[in-house]
Amino acid sequence: MNIVMLHDSSILGKHIFTTWLQKYSQSIGARLVDNCSLDELENFHPVLVILVSDGPSEFEQLALETCRDFKFNILTVLGRGTTVLVGPLELIDVYGCSTCLQLRWENTFDRSLLNLFQQVGAIVEPMSLEMSPSALLTLADIVTYEIQLLILESSNSVKAKTKGKVGVYENTEDIEWVPVVPSHDCPRCRCIARDDPALARIQFESHRIKDLETLRVEILDFKRLEDLFVHRKVGYISAVNASWSGERYVQADAHIYTPAGDELTGYGLGLSMTDAKQSAVLEVLERSCGFQAVSRRPVVFGKQSELGDVAVKPSRFGLHSHELFQSPHHTLEPFDEEREYSWVWAHSTRYNQSILIPEQIAYYGPTADEKRFIAESSNGCAIGGTVEEAVLHGVFEVLERDGFLNMWYGKIPVPELRLGNHCPTKTYEAFHYLVENGFEVRLFNISHDLNIPAICAVAINRENDYPKVVSGSACHLNPYQAVYASLRELTVQVLNLQHMPEERRRQAIAMFLDPTKIKHIPDHVAVAGLPEAYPSWEFLLGTENHSECLSIEESYTDVARRYQVDSSDIRLVLGSVLDDLHGRGFDVIVMNQTSVELSYGGLYAVKALIPGMTPITFGYGFQRVQGLSRLFELPHRMGYSPRVLKEKDLNQDCHPFS
Repeated sequence: MNIVMLHDSSILGKHIFTTWLQKYSQSIGARLVDNCSLDELENFHPVLVILVSDGPSEFEQLALETCRDFKFNILTVLGRGTTVLVGPLELIDVYGCSTCLQLRWENTFDRSLLNLFQQVGAIVEPMSLEMSPSALLTLADIVTYEIQLLILESSNSVKAKTKGKVGVYENTEDIEWVPVVPSHDCPRCRCIARDDPALARIQFESHRIKDLETLRVEILDFKRLEDLFVHRKVGYISAVNASWSGERYVQADAHIYTPAGDELTGYGLGLSMTDAKQSAVLEVLERSCGFQAVSRRPVVFGKQSELGDVAVKPSRFGLHSHELFQSPHHTLEPFDEEREYSWVWAHSTRYNQSILIPEQIAYYGPTADEKRFIAESSNGCAIGGTVEEAVLHGVFEVLERDGFLNMWYGKIPVPELRLGNHCPTKTYEAFHYLVENGFEVRLFNISHDLNIPAICAVAINRENDYPKVVSGSACHLNPYQAVYASLRELTVQVLNLQHMPEERRRQAIAMFLDPTKIKHIPDHVAVAGLPEAYPSWEFLLGTENHSECLSIEESYTDVARRYQVDSSDIRLVLGSVLDDLHGRGFDVIVMNQTSVELSYGGLYAVKALIPGMTPITFGYGFQRVQGLSRLFELPHRMGYSPRVLKEKDLNQDCHPFS
């Protein structure tokens, strides 16, 4: 039985070979062949190849490719400056390989800083091995012990560590074993399948809801999530930061860096470090799936006019106004049904069949199209412990944004609400935290013509100070959960604006004076919070605009029964929501965006789309209202307007949502 070690005369390789001879050559029934040529490798029929290198090199890559061609099991030991990466053990047809690991290593916060230095002209030398003699000896002990565990695994009660993990060693006595999450970018693992209508079909299944308050199937184990995804040097998420904002809340952010150079960020707010970090980690994982196609490779290119009924017309999702394309403030092109675009398969819940939607609407980042005809966001993207849970919460987000934007664009003075006698303690405390910090807090019903609770919370500064007005919104079958989520969103914005630098405040004033400068998500809330912008809220906050203020309980009666919440079955709850929307003429289209990374962690990501509902967009003039008849009809149908609105009647102030 032969083990072959390939190391191109590396320092690490020499130490590992010497240690093996001293400790295991006599006791283990395996011969360690030291550094044969790649041409001779196949002749030894090795049960295991140890590939060792002191730093990135052509030899390292060539040896790896040769071993893969021969389908040998491979254990890599890779020197990277002051760090050595031991593993993972690479087995045939098993996801999570050395290339996955190197993609993680090359795309972290630390490496992004190095790349930034290179872009500005600084010289960044290749990472040569920097390891003390004692550390080299310790590492050699660790590696040789792992090799003998792999060889004798069937007869050894101690299991090898490198199956599915990498050892991160940094000049210390101990080595840190970290899970290697497969990478959707890996050319060896090839985790991304060709898009296909059969893969898009979804059959909803029953799962017990363990948290009826939040409608979550699983109680998330954040420690497991953190161990799996977060690591500064080799994690899919390489940076998570958290800090107290005031005495009550913690704010957190989590970051993923992609091989294409994109940075994805998730944000979280919580009453503890764990709560805030968990929210941030889940959000960045969700965004990693909704940014671009990472679950299936788009293969359908065609013209709307030729695809026919199998494809949803983009106008049903709302298109940009003609005025936008005549202005210099965009890089988009008008949609042309005679032009070929990239399309992806999704699932129509109303018709229970696969259907094509534009890739540009399925993802908000890069697509296979040369130019975008539409500005998309993460609207409707959600993450869950099951597909059903993710779809339900994705629908909630679509309804929340639709409710808020219909109110804003139509200047609808929606009914005001108040906390009732059954308000949970956490919601009451979130409400009064803002009150105690100088804000009047008002709640509004933005469900409009739907029965599913959607709430907008607005905080008004009692002083004529910044921020003067801030809003947050949420949708949920538990009305008080919607109130709580809207208050949390509101609090995030208040805390951010209170700590905004003076220079940013000056930028906000400049954007208020010239709205064409409003381009990015944070710009909207920064401008809307200015005392100068307060009059734009008059349609909603003017006390003469509202009738009797009902309690949450009075406004949302019988919701739990109507949507079978007490069944504790996520399929029945989701089915009730979908049946309600289908009965009102809406389809709910679901795009399963679950990447191999999320699947590895037992999570699911989807994007829910509801044609006809108003989507969120950001930047002056980028609203998507062309083709959305409901947006124009709703104020008239609900008695707020004497006639159906026209586009010129819509609110010209940029929405305050972020």
